[in-house]
Amino acid sequence: MQEADKDLERLRMKKAETLLKHQTMPEHVIEIHSSEEFNKLLKDYPDKIIIIDFWAVWCGPCMFFAPIFKKLQGEFQSDFIFIKVNVDENNALAMKYGITGIPTTLFIKNDEVINQIVGAINYEGMKKVLEKLKK
Repeated sequence: MQEADKDLERLRMKKAETLLKHQTMPEHVIEIHSSEEFNKLLKDYPDKIIIIDFWAVWCGPCMFFAPIFKKLQGEFQSDFIFIKVNVDENNALAMKYGITGIPTTLFIKNDEVINQIVGAINYEGMKKVLEKLKK
């Protein structure tokens, strides 16, 4: 009977670890450098909305949008996961989602695109989108 108790306790611990992992949200904007990193993130947070900023160093509007994205992450970090993908560094991911202009912001849940914004958007406009998605 003791072995069954140990097995039950191991199952409880594993479930608790899984719950904690899914409840803990990243505290900063995550920079994705490979498709593997991105796929792991999707797997780790299947029920969360992931907001992706596709950008490049040479893109002026991307540089305008970067501090807005970071500020919004600080305000909405408990609701969404914010990631940045440099299209020059990770072209495969940009191609996977058909990114043709940058900046492009994608909103993904369960590996499905639920919203997309092409071009730089101001703080108030982006905040309205996030408030609506939060509901």
